[in-house]
Amino acid sequence: MSTPPVPTPVQNESSPSKLSPSGDTLGARPALGQRATTLVNPLTPSSGDPEKKRDADRNTDDDHASDEKSQTEHSKENDTAKNNNEDDVANPADDTAVWKRIAMDFVIIFFILVMIVWPWAFFGVVKGKGGLQMYGRLAEVIDQYPQKVGAVVTFLSTIITTIVTFLFGKVVVRLGQEVIAAEKEVTVFGVSAMLAFRHATLVWGFGQLRQLKNGKGRWAMMLLLVACLAAFKVVPTGIAGLLTPGQFNRTVDLTGTELNFASTDPGCLAWLEENRIPNTCDWQTLSGTQFTTCLGENQMLDVLDSGRAQMLSAINGVSETSSLNQLGGEGGIRFLGSAKGVLPIGPNGVSAFDTLLNASIASSDGPKTAANPFSDAAIRRRIVSYNYTVTQQGLENDVSCSYDSTSPIRTAAIEGTNTSLVVTTEGTCDPAAGLEPTLEDVLQYTTLNTNNTLTFWACKQTPQAGTSDPTYFVYLRGRVNYRQSIGNMTCRISPIRAQDYRVQYLSVPRYFIATPINPDAQAPLPATFSRYVEGAIRGIGNVVWESQNWSSNLVAEAVFSMGAKELNLSTLHPDPQYLRLYEGMIKGMLEYEATYSRLVYNVFARTRSPPPAACLRRVGGPVSYAVRGWYIQDAATQAGLLIPMTLINLASFSILIACFVIGKFKYKYNFDATDNISLLTALTDGQRGKPGEVLWKSPVEYPQTKPQV
Repeated sequence: MSTPPVPTPVQNESSPSKLSPSGDTLGARPALGQRATTLVNPLTPSSGDPEKKRDADRNTDDDHASDEKSQTEHSKENDTAKNNNEDDVANPADDTAVWKRIAMDFVIIFFILVMIVWPWAFFGVVKGKGGLQMYGRLAEVIDQYPQKVGAVVTFLSTIITTIVTFLFGKVVVRLGQEVIAAEKEVTVFGVSAMLAFRHATLVWGFGQLRQLKNGKGRWAMMLLLVACLAAFKVVPTGIAGLLTPGQFNRTVDLTGTELNFASTDPGCLAWLEENRIPNTCDWQTLSGTQFTTCLGENQMLDVLDSGRAQMLSAINGVSETSSLNQLGGEGGIRFLGSAKGVLPIGPNGVSAFDTLLNASIASSDGPKTAANPFSDAAIRRRIVSYNYTVTQQGLENDVSCSYDSTSPIRTAAIEGTNTSLVVTTEGTCDPAAGLEPTLEDVLQYTTLNTNNTLTFWACKQTPQAGTSDPTYFVYLRGRVNYRQSIGNMTCRISPIRAQDYRVQYLSVPRYFIATPINPDAQAPLPATFSRYVEGAIRGIGNVVWESQNWSSNLVAEAVFSMGAKELNLSTLHPDPQYLRLYEGMIKGMLEYEATYSRLVYNVFARTRSPPPAACLRRVGGPVSYAVRGWYIQDAATQAGLLIPMTLINLASFSILIACFVIGKFKYKYNFDATDNISLLTALTDGQRGKPGEVLWKSPVEYPQTKPQV
């Protein structure tokens, strides 16, 4: 039996076919553009089967849904590509509303005006106030980090220069917009000039400079650009000079009062007599400080130090400092030399009696009263250094010593005792010699009877007719060993008169200097209150008496020590050079005791009855203190450094006003003619991208100015 042949199915040449296990062709794909032909396999169920038909319909719906999804995704991809193309435009059209552009221009004007006004306002305030002092945390930072101030000021100067440059560039762009809108021809040179001013830089090479001479006004434009660039270079210097803080001095006049011991007013003399210093000691507390109301006892070290300083000045003419701690000043009071009978007041004087509370500051409207800068804790804390000078009253006297063969001092044993360790010393003032006692409330001194005992007495000469100020005599006498080295000595103190001193305090060395204001005056100086002088002399006697101990006397040993060290003198025998030392010692002691007498009288003025107005004299003087802050040292130079910045800002302001006049607020174009994209799209005579020549006078056209189709 033969097998019938299998019929050959028709296949599409463009797609392969697959055979089922029975040999039938399945899934043959038609060629592109041809309708597919469905072949029914005789083995599949009949198309009239309802169940099979429903399955076929379901597959068809799924195919339609898949096609719609593909179309949606394709549409989204097209939209994304379109958006990406729009974002990729380098120079999109700017459709900013006109009112917004007007508002932006007025914002630029505001900042330009700020840049014009603030430097000169700050300059005027600092100059008008004579300097602007720093306070609070800012001053502390400047004190702690002075080296970083320059970096901060440089940074601020750079920021301000950047703002000025930015504003100038913006108005140049606006000018270009209005010039183009006015349909004026813009040449290649004009565009390059705008580019140079816009970015404040040179855009022409040296080889092009010689070509610019052929055009009208080109050199003038170049010179204007050079001047503009030079002005920009000066802006940081002017700002740095204005903002850099430093140390500067301020000067004000201080005024106050002090007791006048040269007053001749009867009421004042009565008050001084009533409050004369007793020879008994007591303590008084004022402003938290305790003071003794007697002379000599508790001021031993101060008196000896004042005498030592005066001895050094007598030897070599060089003043040495003396510490006067018992006066009660803050941290102690030091004088270069002796105190000259002055009671220092002010911030570093005796604070309990400081009357310098007001300050007079010079101004264009005349002197103005202001608070004492030292009474303001904030100001004083920020003061770097200061010097102040006050004209105060002191003493003027002269001391001359000589050796004598006799002495008015006598020594006697104490009655009622059987010891020779303690004796009494007293002196006599011979009326026949025109002398009278001057040691009030002192009848005798009880002192130790040792091999090195120094005794003291004083008398005054009876005033002659027509004179009111006597001459005083101080007598010194040594016993046993001191008889050989000191012997009998008489020191004459010339009439003591009131002298005005210029008392200056220097905060860096921290001491006072008292300088006579009129040392060579021809007119006689006024006499001082006699009780005041005699109290100081009595104080010297108390110091000599209290200096005595079992081995020596401190006053005598101070003189011996100075002579041995400075002059190489023997301490066992008298020497004429010792007389100079005793003159300096007594002069220094007298001046200190006069100073402390003033202090005691001031204590009584506050604890007893106040003095009458006639007992007070006006004192004062300038105070110069250094602070950190802003200061105009050379106004002309600083103003000259600010002028370039002001000219640039004025030019910016003028150009923007010119834009308003030219454009009449129409704002036709809104593109930057100097922008790199605008320059790339601009057209000139010649072929871009090919060899060709472009003239400086060739016109430039921007596509943004052409009508949009």
